[in-house]
Amino acid sequence: MMKIAVFEKSMRKLPWTDNMLPGSTKKGKISIKESPSILAKFNLIMGEILPVFYEYNNIVKQKGFYLKPVHVVVRKLQDKGIVKYYYYGRYWYKIEKEPGGKIKWIYIGKNKPLPELPDPPKNPLEGVVVKVYNETVEIVFASEKLFKIIYDRLSSQG
Repeated sequence: MMKIAVFEKSMRKLPWTDNMLPGSTKKGKISIKESPSILAKFNLIMGEILPVFYEYNNIVKQKGFYLKPVHVVVRKLQDKGIVKYYYYGRYWYKIEKEPGGKIKWIYIGKNKPLPELPDPPKNPLEGVVVKVYNETVEIVFASEKLFKIIYDRLSSQG
């Protein structure tokens, strides 16, 4: 409960809406609910780092690998609704070409697949999960420290 009290005091300065209520989840994660407008701010951060990931992928594709900074999962619900999950991090894939030119993406994990590959770029949103359902956005931060880092970055965006 102490963590929530700390965040409630800092809430007045957040770049998000005033009614945002952070909560703690398992393992010290921080969870907040927000309007869809927050996604534009996350997209600005991604827009800043994508050129670095493109450049990095031009290097590692020679070995048949690809690094994604965000993984998107779409779930269809029984009520015909759709939930989208955005997992920010560094996700490695092996790319294989099948006969006929079709490309097959094989997920191989979060760790660099070969030690001789250069170190991958940092993802400032690594450890964030965004869940979007209708007009509700839930954001889960992997830690209090990550919450504060992203809070500071979004605050500087205005």
